Order: sequence, then C-alpha cells, then structure tokens
Amino acid sequence: SGDAPLMVGICVRDNGMGIRAEHLPHVFDRFYRVDSSRSRLTPGYGLGLAIVKAAVECLGGRVEADSAINEGSRFTIYLPPRAT
Repeated sequence: SGDAPLMVGICVRDNGMGIRAEHLPHVFDRFYRVDSSRSRLTPGYGLGLAIVKAAVECLGGRVEADSAINEGSRFTIYLPPRAT
C-alpha cells in the first residue's frame, strides 16, 4: 500500500555539551572520537555507538542522532515491533 512500516521508537536524551553538526554524520563510525584532544582524559575507544548501530540494524531498525551545542544530544532507535 506504500505506507511506511510501523516502528517503535526509543529515545535517550542528555543535557550535556552537545555534538557539533560536522561530527554528527560520523558518531556511528567505528573508532570515531568527537574530540581527540580529550581522548587522554575521557576513556573509551569510539566503539559504543558503532555497536549500537550494528545491533539495531541486525534487528531491522535504524538509529538517529541529533544535537545542539550547550543543549545536549538525542539518540533515537527505531525498531520494528516483534511479531507474535
């Protein structure tokens, strides 16, 4: 019928420092760190969001990110409802 498939959304928000627009297309890339100058101070390998994206896509869904500097970030996962 051409209608978009039904999806269930899960949203996680923070009120942190935000992510600059030029970094948003890369936040789901493996090993991507938004601020390499902070890498020594902030632990991590830049794998968390890449793992989330891979898992969500394996379940037939998608994940999106948007952010505003000094306002925070929002990550939304869309998954197809489970058939019973």
